[in-house]
Amino acid sequence: MKVKGFVAVALAYPAAAIAAGFVVMTGFIFVAVLSTLTNGMAASEIGRGLWIAPVAWIYAMVVYLVGLLVIGTPVWLIMARQSRDTRHHAVLAGAILSALAGAIILFLLGEPPVAWEPWAFAASLAIPGAVAGWTLHRVAYGKAAA
Repeated sequence: MKVKGFVAVALAYPAAAIAAGFVVMTGFIFVAVLSTLTNGMAASEIGRGLWIAPVAWIYAMVVYLVGLLVIGTPVWLIMARQSRDTRHHAVLAGAILSALAGAIILFLLGEPPVAWEPWAFAASLAIPGAVAGWTLHRVAYGKAAA
């Protein structure tokens, strides 16, 4: 399968990072709303925890862009050489690599101050990783190359 061209590949990286960042931001919004409602706070207090959402999007976007460039590019090249360049493979690679990177960071830095299990946090990174893989493949290869 051939990519649409250099420009498509160059645009695929930021598009995938933006999409993954959006998924992370959505997760932050969900957690902020859920924690506000489960802690007995009034629904009018929900907005107080949402200030972090755009910050999370920017941070996640940068982290995913660097990850795509440093880890994703070599994996993409290896997978293309082995003819594993379908959208399914891209989604699977994105999910696995993202969760694996999260687990490695947790191992190196220690447990983050989150209210739930740290390994569940690492596993949850598979979702934005899968979205990044899907988006990268969609932009680089086109709609017909599913």
